[in-house]
Amino acid sequence: MEMKKETKSSPLWFKWALRVLLGYAALLALILAITIIVILVTFTLIVIDGVTESSQLGQFSEQYLVPVSEFMWNLFTWLVPGL
Repeated sequence: MEMKKETKSSPLWFKWALRVLLGYAALLALILAITIIVILVTFTLIVIDGVTESSQLGQFSEQYLVPVSEFMWNLFTWLVPGL
């Protein structure tokens, strides 16, 4: 006599809700990671610019990287309620 175990599967709505929540968390993590990397590169270019007494890297970071990091940070705070 074989006894079969009955496996209770999760409801379909629960699986989709979990997928949506995990996708939302992954999107937030990706946006925050990109923001941190851009800020780190900006800071590095400004430090290199200060050490070499040049102004080209600082101008590049202010012109291109600072707007990107501001946009990404605003997007992150917009997606997280209460921030």
